[in-house]
Amino acid sequence: MSMDDKSGNFQDIAENVFAPIYPIIASDIADSSGIKEGICLDLGCGIASLGIAFAEQTELKVYAVDISEKMYVLSIEKAARHGVSDRLEPVLADVHKLPFDDNFANLVVSRGSVFFWDDLPVAFGEIARVLAPGGEAWIGGGFGTAELRQQIAKTMEERDPGWQEGSKERLSPENKQAMKNACASTGLQFRVVDDDAGFWVVMNK
Repeated sequence: MSMDDKSGNFQDIAENVFAPIYPIIASDIADSSGIKEGICLDLGCGIASLGIAFAEQTELKVYAVDISEKMYVLSIEKAARHGVSDRLEPVLADVHKLPFDDNFANLVVSRGSVFFWDDLPVAFGEIARVLAPGGEAWIGGGFGTAELRQQIAKTMEERDPGWQEGSKERLSPENKQAMKNACASTGLQFRVVDDDAGFWVVMNK
């Protein structure tokens, strides 16, 4: 499968299968953190579905960050379709070397990307660096609700019989522990949200 085929498949899955989760996740994080204005980073954003949900629901200025040029272009197009181009700015960058000043963002979010980062301590160190005092970072793989998680798992299993096994591997105890260790290495306070709706590490500065 070519890279264009992969990105096209990713876009289809994000737009159709996973679409319902993003507004719920954005609402839950905004309510839990109390952060609804300032600057938000959506890291490893794909087509910026989560970042767009924040732009639609809050007063946050969102920077949607992805290392893929294809995702960068698709994010620009999707932001325009959703009418949030004035408050969502796609950025082509690597999470291991973010192009933002220290203490830049009030809220940092990343859903589903962390499992593909090459060096968790470096990436989490960058998140800690750009997070502003009083800010929060939510990194993980939530599905919004337990019901949506079950529904998506069923749909994805029909599309790809190996998806469920891959999902279990991504959320293995070893990977969860690696994320906790990366949080601890930053020196910031953090907590873990691990329930039927998904898994997040939440860092506070």
